[in-house]
Amino acid sequence: MLKCIVNTYTATQKVGDIRYNVGAAGLVNVGAYKFDESPVCNYPETVILTSLPVFVTHKLPTSNFDLPKTIDLSLIGSYVVTIRSEIQVPNDYTGTSFTTMFDQY
Repeated sequence: MLKCIVNTYTATQKVGDIRYNVGAAGLVNVGAYKFDESPVCNYPETVILTSLPVFVTHKLPTSNFDLPKTIDLSLIGSYVVTIRSEIQVPNDYTGTSFTTMFDQY
C-alpha cells in the first residue's frame, strides 16, 4: 500500500496587516491563516512564529490571533511576524524516510 504523497504545500490564506489603535477595544480572532497540501493527506503540521510580540496571543487551534486592549504607549510601532508551517511527507511506501515540506510568509 502506498503512502499518500504530497505534491505541493502552500499558504492558501495569509494574515494581512493588523492595525490597532492604542486605547481601542481589543481585537479577537483576527488574522487567520491556512496552509494546504495537495493532494490532501492530512499530515500533521508544525507552525512556527518568529518575532510575535508578547502582547499578542497566537491561537494555534483556530490559526488566528487575539490582541487585548492596551493603553501602553510604549507598544506603538510596527511589528513584522513570520509564519512558517511544515509537514513531514514520506519519501516512499516504506515510510522510513521523510521530506520536510514548508511554506512561510
